[in-house]
Amino acid sequence: MSTTLLRLGLWTLILVLTLYVLATTYAEQSWAELIPMTMLQQVLVVAAAVLVLGIVVRIFDKGKKVVTKNRCRTCRTPVAPGALFCREHLRTILHAEDDKTHMTRVRR
Repeated sequence: MSTTLLRLGLWTLILVLTLYVLATTYAEQSWAELIPMTMLQQVLVVAAAVLVLGIVVRIFDKGKKVVTKNRCRTCRTPVAPGALFCREHLRTILHAEDDKTHMTRVRR
C-alpha cells in the first residue's frame, strides 16, 4: 500500500513538473493555454499529500512488523519467524498429506 502511494505521488509530481515546464517554455503556443496553472497547483498539492501519506503509511508498516508476532494459522499460538503453523498442526497437515499420496499399507 505504501509503495503504491509513493509511486502514485512521485509519478503525479513528475507529470505536473513536465506540464509546468512545457507550459512555461511554449507560452506563446495556442496549446499551452490548455494547461491552466491553477490546475497544476492543485494537482501539485494532491501529489505532495499522497507522498506524505505514503511515507506515513510506510513508517506505520515498519512499526507494525516489529510489534506483531508470527502466529499459527490454526490455533494462533506464536511460531518462529517464517513458519505458518505450530509444530503440532504442521505434523497433522504433513501426515494427512502423506496419507493422501501414499495409498499403500505401511509395514511396521
